[in-house]
Amino acid sequence: MVELKQAKLFESLPDAEMRSIEKQMKIVKHPKGHEIVVRGDGGVGFMVITDGKVSVKTVSGRTRELGPGDSFGEMALLDHEGRSATITADSDVTLATIPEWNFKPFLKEHPEVAYRLLQTLSQRIRQAEADS
Repeated sequence: MVELKQAKLFESLPDAEMRSIEKQMKIVKHPKGHEIVVRGDGGVGFMVITDGKVSVKTVSGRTRELGPGDSFGEMALLDHEGRSATITADSDVTLATIPEWNFKPFLKEHPEVAYRLLQTLSQRIRQAEADS
């Protein structure tokens, strides 16, 4: 289990900013085997894994694992094109979430997090291009 401040997007942020972020996030738990996100569905939130592991299955059939400190769900909230992958709980999972309607104001309030999110998206694009 990781504390929210240990998540990759939030590492080294000032304590005051972390307290603000923590107040905006809701904790959600899912049992092993639950489909947290289904490809094509609308976005309901941005999620940071604090405990457990999930599998991400893309449209091409590729699967990768995410664990504590990793995040997902931002793409559907940014482009409103629906979820790009199906994400299933490989174990019992605890997530810190920001609902869709709070996501844009959250990014405006925390520009360093927005920048880190852009870096994460860039890494995913490079990986996808390398895999194709």
